[in-house]
Amino acid sequence: MTSSTGSPPSERTSTSGLSCEVLTTHSAALSSVDRLFGSGINATIFHHPRFLSYHSADKFPHAEWRHYLFSLKGNPVAFLPGAAVNEEQLTYRSPLGSTHGGLVHAALSFAKLDECLNLWWEDIQQQGFERAEIVLPPLPYSEPNFSEAVELKLNHLGFVLHEPLLCPIVPITPGPDFPRHLLRTTAWQKCKQARARGVTVRYSTEVAADLELFYPILVENRRRFGVVPTHSLEELLRIHSLCPEALHLFLATAHGQPVAGILVFQATPLVVNTFYIADVESGRDARAVDLLLLETYKWALERSVRWVDLGPSSYRLEVNWTLTHFKEGHGGRTFLRRPYVWHR
Repeated sequence: MTSSTGSPPSERTSTSGLSCEVLTTHSAALSSVDRLFGSGINATIFHHPRFLSYHSADKFPHAEWRHYLFSLKGNPVAFLPGAAVNEEQLTYRSPLGSTHGGLVHAALSFAKLDECLNLWWEDIQQQGFERAEIVLPPLPYSEPNFSEAVELKLNHLGFVLHEPLLCPIVPITPGPDFPRHLLRTTAWQKCKQARARGVTVRYSTEVAADLELFYPILVENRRRFGVVPTHSLEELLRIHSLCPEALHLFLATAHGQPVAGILVFQATPLVVNTFYIADVESGRDARAVDLLLLETYKWALERSVRWVDLGPSSYRLEVNWTLTHFKEGHGGRTFLRRPYVWHR
């Protein structure tokens, strides 16, 4: 098997015994990757090759997967998912077809992280990449073991921060006023209006079946903005099959009809991502999304989730003020999803 750049998969080793193996399939060394993700301090579902394998083989015709697995004395200590994309120029992207990339790692010293990324960088240079893109998740995704060491090393290597995305994320902290303290007065009033208009929210225990109810709502909602959902229904069902604990679905009904929903991705044990929030016109009239968010926060607290990511509110440094005000009104604090770019 050849790698994405035409060279055979290889293994590099540092003088300290740290090794770096190039993986060109999602299934390669999967047991080792699973071990690392069980103890990694910043692993998310979006980094995992099992999650990435939901993509069909022909999804990215100009790309080939190129993951890096780092081991020390036979034990996996770090993993960098990504792919070589050969379009206008040969580019390494981490992630490809996912939300976040960058190095997943155990509780390593900065010296060891430095070694890992130096081995990766040697391969990037040897393979002739002209550009590299690494998207780091917002800081709450690494709770409770916060670390920004990877970001410093990327700067050392010549990467620059490029068009960070504003991501309001809600802190879920227990207290006598929870969840009222998260919502501004207007948002709280809309939750009460939703209940008065007959909206009820349920957590799905049959995700596959309820996705069939939610997806038409999602398609209709996105059509208002002239876009289509990132995932097809078949892809969402495949994600659910590959990672059964990854998806959580909340549905709002009014007068017996589904009118809105939130599809949540369990990114880490402590962070969930409200990847899809959608309603139809009757759901908007009934203020269903406001109540859905409130119930999502309650569910998160019950599961000891610490953060609810409401998703980006900017694009190419242009802030969507309507979206930002809405998310801040529902408890969002401003963090950044950080794309780093290097080119020759």
